[in-house]
Amino acid sequence: MNQIKKKSSRFNRVLIIIVLFFLCADNYAQSTSFLADGIDDYIRRSQLLGKLSIQSSLTNRSFIENYQLTDSVLHWNDQKKSGAGSLLQIQYSPLTITQQYNSHHPYGWNDDGMIPARGLQTLVSGGIYASVGHFSFQVKPEFVYAQNTAFETFPHEHYDIIWEHYYQWLNKSDIPEMFGTKPYTHFFPGQSSIRYNTGAVSVGVSTENLWWGPGTRNALVMSNNAPGFIHFTVNTVKPIQTNIGSFEGQIIGGSLSSSGILPPDRNRYDSTNQLIYIPKKEASRYIAGMVLSWQPKWIKGLFLGFTKAAYLYTSDISGIADIFPLEGIIKSSAEKNNKKAALGSLFIRYAMPGEKAELYIEYGRSDKSPTLINLANETGYPRAYVAGFRKLFPTKRNAYIEFASEFTQMQLPTADLIQSASSWYTHTYVRQGYTNNGQVIGAGIGPGSNSQMANISWVKNFIKVGLLFERVVHNNDFYYNTFVASAAANDFTRHWIDLSTTAHVDWQFKKFLLSSQMSLIRSLNYEWYIFPDLGYFRNGYDVLNFNAKISLAYRL
Repeated sequence: MNQIKKKSSRFNRVLIIIVLFFLCADNYAQSTSFLADGIDDYIRRSQLLGKLSIQSSLTNRSFIENYQLTDSVLHWNDQKKSGAGSLLQIQYSPLTITQQYNSHHPYGWNDDGMIPARGLQTLVSGGIYASVGHFSFQVKPEFVYAQNTAFETFPHEHYDIIWEHYYQWLNKSDIPEMFGTKPYTHFFPGQSSIRYNTGAVSVGVSTENLWWGPGTRNALVMSNNAPGFIHFTVNTVKPIQTNIGSFEGQIIGGSLSSSGILPPDRNRYDSTNQLIYIPKKEASRYIAGMVLSWQPKWIKGLFLGFTKAAYLYTSDISGIADIFPLEGIIKSSAEKNNKKAALGSLFIRYAMPGEKAELYIEYGRSDKSPTLINLANETGYPRAYVAGFRKLFPTKRNAYIEFASEFTQMQLPTADLIQSASSWYTHTYVRQGYTNNGQVIGAGIGPGSNSQMANISWVKNFIKVGLLFERVVHNNDFYYNTFVASAAANDFTRHWIDLSTTAHVDWQFKKFLLSSQMSLIRSLNYEWYIFPDLGYFRNGYDVLNFNAKISLAYRL
């Protein structure tokens, strides 16, 4: 591996200076679909500061919800055009432009239609929203262009036994490291939908990205890490009040797509002289899922809920139990024959506007829908959690100092699960795993990975300036299976860890919303590679990566 053996630290430093100059001098900008960057964070913060109703759980989020909440909090009046008899109402969706740059290798997640790529990448989106009577129609397509420059992927120099272990994950998921070898161009329907709205309920067909659960950096079951997929939806548009409290939720059924990209080095052989690559069944997949949150009327600001999803090949659908999220209630023929995969979580969020703080945790399992009973009574199942908090301290002139932190643990808990590669988002039969267009639908850090994040910021209204520190450990399931559990390897020294420091700024000017960030990432033992001639306790292949994002949204 000639490129690996040449450590170009001087080149990296020069490249960072050039990119910083380019970003400061250019007018390009980035924003995702109001699910990430400054918008989502501002909505969350506004609730803790009393600017947004405490009745909203913020655990079932989509573009249209964030779009409406932002208008409400910022007191922006919709610009509308009336049709015949003023029955038809038309308004423009925000125009958004997104750019992201990675200097050495892909870094970042929760970016809708964007792909993991090196180099410059752009997402552009805009459209209209129309309503007449109970019907609404939203068109907000997304265009993505990525330079998709070549970068160092899983090293060919790794021994065959390492590649054999690596394919335990490649054969059970559709998560390519690189999306081809040419520039990437794609149109997505984006944040589009057709709905019938009545009272607190909306029914329709949508391609919007969704976010389920209380997390801000990661969500176990549904996030905007992958492009949105077409789905029918029945969801609440405001809390439904009952004698025991209020409820919010969503039920979906949709279709997932494959990346169409084959994994690398497919001609290697395993220890039994069989090809390590097992071709996947090229067929569409169906997903059914739901989220439900409950705010007990006795405890203001407390939200209890669950998420669940099941997916299978469309050709294996055997009845209503597969079409709707009834896993755990009705056992379908596909489930009995292990042709159906399922995962889910339970969550708690406690928002305390009086203290200007929140606490939350999401805990799940990836082999079935979780319940309090099976979580407590069963052992040895693949589990994960997301936990975090946020606290705002008032300062002068209506400003605040904000502390926030979030921890995500995806690593498998037992050696048996690790050796069988039973990681989150993988499956032995539906071998594209829990993915859409080659990206995980849940936690963006991916199978077997862990992360710890801490953020300190100065905030005032939408404006936010701060520093974020994060540690990400890549696929520890693969690491322990290959470099510790394997007698041939027995190497305890080569975790692949990203240590990042991110400076970020969110700013508002009239109807322009700007979010920007610059990150320096030190990748230790990149791709689990170490130099074989430097002794046992030695530095591995450590690289410096630079990630930059600038976001701009204009509310027409």
